[in-house]
Amino acid sequence: MLKWESKYEIGNEKIDSQHRLFLSLIIDFHETETKGESKEKLIRVFKEINKYAEFHFLSEENIMIEYNYPDYRRHAEMHKKLLEEIHEKYNPFISGDISAHDVFEFLFEWFVSHTAREDKKLVGYIKNM
Repeated sequence: MLKWESKYEIGNEKIDSQHRLFLSLIIDFHETETKGESKEKLIRVFKEINKYAEFHFLSEENIMIEYNYPDYRRHAEMHKKLLEEIHEKYNPFISGDISAHDVFEFLFEWFVSHTAREDKKLVGYIKNM
């Protein structure tokens, strides 16, 4: 069973709480798919993930600006690229060209790798100020 684990924590209360919610949405998407619920419900959860990603990335970027994070532009570009990839997967998912499981794997792998690598760098920078 997928759940939040301490290994996902990066040490910033605001970002960690947002990451918990972000991961819970990804898990909701996976559970909706594995329970065999309707495509409509899967689409709604997918849209919710997209909207939450937009909010979370803007919030995280505001923190970067507040602390004058030197890697802000590159990190923000990664956020932009993920949002583009989510949008690119939407229509193929609707039409059935991409499975819900493939969407879940993409989101989960991105979440784990981005959080472990990029977001930890940001928090490390903030703590060393």
